[in-house]
Amino acid sequence: MKERLIRPFATGSGQEMGVFARIPTDLTGLTVFVLGAATLLAVVDVTSPVIRAFVGFPLLFLAPGYAIVSILFPRGVRADRDETLPVVGRTETVTETERVALSFGLSFAVLPLLGLGIAATSWQYTTSVVVWTVSGFVLAAILLAAVRRARVSPADRYRFELLRKLGALRAAIFDTRSSTTTAINLLLVVSMVIALTSVGYALAAPQDDEQYTDLRLLTETDDGEYVAGDLPDSVESGESIPLIVTVENQEGEHQEYTAVVQEQWVDDGEVLERTELRQIDYTLGDGTTGHGDRTVTPDADAGEVRIAVMLFDDEVPETPTTDDAYRYTHFWIEIEDDDLE
Repeated sequence: MKERLIRPFATGSGQEMGVFARIPTDLTGLTVFVLGAATLLAVVDVTSPVIRAFVGFPLLFLAPGYAIVSILFPRGVRADRDETLPVVGRTETVTETERVALSFGLSFAVLPLLGLGIAATSWQYTTSVVVWTVSGFVLAAILLAAVRRARVSPADRYRFELLRKLGALRAAIFDTRSSTTTAINLLLVVSMVIALTSVGYALAAPQDDEQYTDLRLLTETDDGEYVAGDLPDSVESGESIPLIVTVENQEGEHQEYTAVVQEQWVDDGEVLERTELRQIDYTLGDGTTGHGDRTVTPDADAGEVRIAVMLFDDEVPETPTTDDAYRYTHFWIEIEDDDLE
């Protein structure tokens, strides 16, 4: 009878364990955190300042930098290696302390660049836009970091071992020869936690000055886009001025506004004569923008006049002035009379 050989089942399990061992736990955890934070801040839109600080601070000031560091330094520091890897041809390694410090530093460096990217688009600076922009950048960086690590040999590949890191932190704080040193270490840790929490709370907590109303004077291009700074310098007597009075409500609640367009004769900063040209009413929900698509025709026959636009969030006075207005702006225009030429 031939002896039948049976391959142990444990071999397949070991291969599966090898697959899981190759998964970068830090990048996986960072991916889960970023998706969870984006959901809480942009989708659920939690209002608790504590939760927003606890989630928003690491998302903004740690996650982007850590993902970049993971791209730049896919190798870990081996305990049996004392020499530094050459710069040319191989990537240098960094210690855990350097990795954390670089994560914070690079996060502060990359956030303004992401802000410029948002400014270059037509998106507005809302919480959702900022959160999804940062999250998208971090997730893309995580994917690239995972590819970089996969190309490094397992012996040199960086591995995040949480229990070992916690043990090393505990030893650094408590395993000292002096109780004074231990107390100082604890004080430093507590101070860092308080500082980070305070900064996160200050960044995430709603601020009173975040509530505002924006008043702008725009014109419309041939493509139907609203642009600023394209008002004419002069018009002929009786000619209308293309003018779009735009009001944005960011007051946190429903608002009603009235815009008063007024022609003013001014001498040495003093208004000598006022002529009301029109009023525009707005009913805006929070976070919405109204465009008073109107043309304005100056009443003057000739000369330079100031066109003032005053916005009121309450009853309009009998004689509206800029001192009474909630918001106001103006522009100057020259009225040309063909009969005088």
